[in-house]
Amino acid sequence: MSADILHFVAVTEAPNRIRELRMEAHFSQQKLGDEIGVSKVTISDLERGEMQLTVDYMRKIAAALEVLPSDLLSRADNPDGLTIEERKLLERVRAASPEQREQLHKVADVIVPFKGPEDDGLRRKTA
Repeated sequence: MSADILHFVAVTEAPNRIRELRMEAHFSQQKLGDEIGVSKVTISDLERGEMQLTVDYMRKIAAALEVLPSDLLSRADNPDGLTIEERKLLERVRAASPEQREQLHKVADVIVPFKGPEDDGLRRKTA
């Protein structure tokens, strides 16, 4: 009796971030497919890179997930892409008054100190 040995190829980076962002939005493949007018199988194929992610698909999926089309690209292709949680946090910062922003920076410095060259270049210098 012989035994076949299965060799699995390590999964590297996904071809895009559709699955990640879909799951963050609490969408099933079926729900996302319904939102953009395609089947669950099409969403699966797009997520796995089995089907070409066209600009049209990117626009429709991004609108359904409330992200930018560029956010659907892989981290390698778009290292500055934001998660849905990061985007919501950024929206809150942008809606804050100048005083609230200053307080947010102070809190952020205590919780997660910036570790970069001299200054992050984004905060106002206080005299």
